[in-house]
Amino acid sequence: MRVAIVHYWFLVYGGGERVVDALAEIYPDADIFTLFYDKDSIPASLQGKVIKASWLQNIPFARHLSRQLFPFYPSAVESLDLRGYDLVLSSDSPPTKGVKVSPSQLHICYCHTPGRYLWDLFEEFRSTLPFGVRSLFTILAKRLRRWDYRAAQRVDCFVANSQFVAGRIRRFYDRESTVVFPPVTTPRNALPVVPTDGYIHVGRLVENKRIDILIEACNRLQRKLNIVGMGRDMQRLKAMAGPTINFLGRVSDEELAKVYSSAKALLFAAEEDFGIVPLEAQSYGRPVIAFKGGGALETVRGDLNDHPTGLFFDHQNADSLVDAILRFESIEHVFNADEIRAHAELFDTAVFKDKMRGLIDQEMRKKQASIAAEIVGKRLRVSRRSVQVD
Repeated sequence: MRVAIVHYWFLVYGGGERVVDALAEIYPDADIFTLFYDKDSIPASLQGKVIKASWLQNIPFARHLSRQLFPFYPSAVESLDLRGYDLVLSSDSPPTKGVKVSPSQLHICYCHTPGRYLWDLFEEFRSTLPFGVRSLFTILAKRLRRWDYRAAQRVDCFVANSQFVAGRIRRFYDRESTVVFPPVTTPRNALPVVPTDGYIHVGRLVENKRIDILIEACNRLQRKLNIVGMGRDMQRLKAMAGPTINFLGRVSDEELAKVYSSAKALLFAAEEDFGIVPLEAQSYGRPVIAFKGGGALETVRGDLNDHPTGLFFDHQNADSLVDAILRFESIEHVFNADEIRAHAELFDTAVFKDKMRGLIDQEMRKKQASIAAEIVGKRLRVSRRSVQVD
């Protein structure tokens, strides 16, 4: 069986790239397709594999213009030549579902999320654009929403990374999906937990992560907060940070393990479609204080459970987070590191691969049965016409 894995781009290593990593482990001979990529950002596990990019790769500085080039994504993804492959696995957010396949090919789309800038967060995204281009964006987005919906109808089987995303797929694409949580690498030999008086946040420093809420709350309470990651919002966040806020930038895997293991808890204010970072923190036995929305509701067991792995705050603002931090500190003793780790292991990469193998095998059998039934139907129709002629 020839397999193609289609991913939107390789520019940074995040949740989408982890999914591609795991799929490539299931199908080590698969070819990789993408819109464009940065050679230095290709995961080590994919080095040496066949990676084919669209014509966008030939545009100078395309890798730095990913937001500006979105009107060209449909034609770029439809230009990928997937002839000769039996199975096409698309890692979608959102253009790659639009790859063109033949009726004999099975296309399974692992959907990280329907494009928020096109659908439910259209107005919020539009408001961040320069005033002069907002009207143009409105026109382009309307056209791209139509394309995105049609592209979703080409997919044989949708896989959602959470129940939250499954609901959005149903809402925007009128399609049902199977939920398979994305892979989380849980440490086999976790470092001993030695919590300090500090909290942590890990992830890209961008506006939708709402790190400003974390900083404001820790400024007020004079709590130590270590922030791991880089991003375009760094200067704004540094400007509002008080003396207890530390920016660690990029760190190695070994350093990150130490940061996780020594933290009181992870602070997480974003409404993510899934959110791997909270599970990473839990894999090191650390509890999570998360905004009560999105994928966190599926990955964090709140403090009302028998074996909690964290707690939630109700509103995306500093007041609500301050209350949650104080509540956490009053019940910190109820969080058990071993129980938190055991919860995270339910989302391990091995679990993801087993579930995806089973789903793909099932869908392949259904596809083959459908093709066989169609062939039999054609033969019957030809036979009937021959009898009528005779």
